[in-house]
Amino acid sequence: MLSDIASELGIVLVLLVANGVFAASELAMVSARRSRLEQQAADGDLRAKKALQLADQPDRLLATVQVGITLIGTFAAAFGGANISKPFAEYLKTVPALAPYADSIAFTVVVLLITYLSLIIGELVPKRLALLHADAIARNLAPLLAWLSWLTRPIVWVLTTSSTVILTLIGQNKKPDSSVTEDDILYMTREGRAGGTVALHEEALISRVFDFSDRTARMLMTPRPDVVAVSANTPLDEITRIAVEHGYSRMPVYEGDSLDRAIGTIYIKDVLPSMLGNDQRQLRELVRPPTYVLEHEPVSKMLTLFRRTGSHMALVVDEYGQIAGILTLEDVLEELVGDIRDEYDSNEEQTMVKRDDGSWLIDGSESYEVIATRLSIPINDDNDFVTIAGYVLNELHRLPNVGDHVTWDEYDVEVIDMDGRRIDKVLIKKRA
Repeated sequence: MLSDIASELGIVLVLLVANGVFAASELAMVSARRSRLEQQAADGDLRAKKALQLADQPDRLLATVQVGITLIGTFAAAFGGANISKPFAEYLKTVPALAPYADSIAFTVVVLLITYLSLIIGELVPKRLALLHADAIARNLAPLLAWLSWLTRPIVWVLTTSSTVILTLIGQNKKPDSSVTEDDILYMTREGRAGGTVALHEEALISRVFDFSDRTARMLMTPRPDVVAVSANTPLDEITRIAVEHGYSRMPVYEGDSLDRAIGTIYIKDVLPSMLGNDQRQLRELVRPPTYVLEHEPVSKMLTLFRRTGSHMALVVDEYGQIAGILTLEDVLEELVGDIRDEYDSNEEQTMVKRDDGSWLIDGSESYEVIATRLSIPINDDNDFVTIAGYVLNELHRLPNVGDHVTWDEYDVEVIDMDGRRIDKVLIKKRA
């Protein structure tokens, strides 16, 4: 009799394994990486193609899986109750003390046993495997699911149509948004970094690429007060001296006494032949035509502009047509890859330095929007200033003094150094 029970239990186990196959296939199909399946399908993997076809029809896939799980579960319960509990009850009746309760005990034990095995073999273990090997399971089980979908297509059609009607009635029959967002990519990058598949510099580069599209010329430019420019009447030897003093290889050239009358850019390499006596041209003849950009122009367009014009410097124009600053190709590239330091930058002081106590020592000329982005502070697009010094002046409504404080979101901004009437350094720290 026990052998009969064991054989019947074996049949139930087979049914539960089949149930597990359906459970694993359902989770694997929705968890598999589509990019991996598409790559395998492009390489000629027919199973991957089947998996993609099923993934593109989620209603049909879920209905097919549910039909299989429901039929197998119903059959396993009915078979177990009829074929296992009865002989088990007969066996218990051979024990005099249990004979009066044999049917109840047998039924309860069989129900608990089948429920336990159903949860372990039919659900939990298969789904754990599906999470661990989603791509492989989805690809390998796709042909079976496709065949079952075809075999049960009348039932599947009734089920999908019925569910669609109900969803329509409650106003929820909408296609899911499957588009990949910027946040999705950044999250996957962080996960890849945590898992060791994405290097730290690669994560930083991807983050900068997304930030890059949000930057404007105004955010990256050198503000007008910090621009080193030369008059069109400046002798060539003086231009060379200025270039050496400041470490620049190119500078804006203007007429009269205002940068607003800029006539172009002088490249030091164009000056050298004249200095060596091999070229007798004057400064005005060596000036290259200016390149102009609007201050709110996206930086992403600057790369195209520099590539098209061959220029490495652009004059940034504000809404009034005045020169607000200059933007170089190096400024744009640094936004993507980080600081690019050359022989002139070796001893250059950083404009933003994070101190051990968590506060920031920042140049007054540093971009207000760059700092706000770094500190995750909301940006007000209606501002009339560009730098952190401009923010301080806007808050104080007077000329600042060393020791003046203003608040910025949850931070305190302190003026700690002045260069005449110009704010040279500020200290930014969170308020206690």
